[in-house]
Amino acid sequence: MITKKLPILAVATAVTLSVLPTTPVFCQDSAAGHESGQAIKGAGSETGEAIKHAYRGTADQRSDAALTTKVKSALLSDKRTRKYSIHVESDQGKVAISGAVNSPSEAGYVQTVVAAVSGVREVDNRLTWPMS
Repeated sequence: MITKKLPILAVATAVTLSVLPTTPVFCQDSAAGHESGQAIKGAGSETGEAIKHAYRGTADQRSDAALTTKVKSALLSDKRTRKYSIHVESDQGKVAISGAVNSPSEAGYVQTVVAAVSGVREVDNRLTWPMS
């Protein structure tokens, strides 16, 4: 029963399509179309910049983490500084150290050890010591 209806449907579709007038369709270049194209290009450019920024941020974080590890390793390798619990933070070569040491001279020594680590550009010494 379905096979009998199929040829009838095919014939009806063919007749309908042959009767309809064929009218050419023209595309019109408009300012809105141009603006849409520019918006798409801009969005692609912004996406590319966002990807570059994310990559640089990730690379910076890895670099900062590596520098922090190198500084902590240097502090733990030194006989005078390993006894202190010193917190280290790095941001693009700037290293902040905080914690408690025994004296101002020990704070200066710790700063010297940190400054000697390759990749350290600046040391922000926030170390404290007891007042006597």
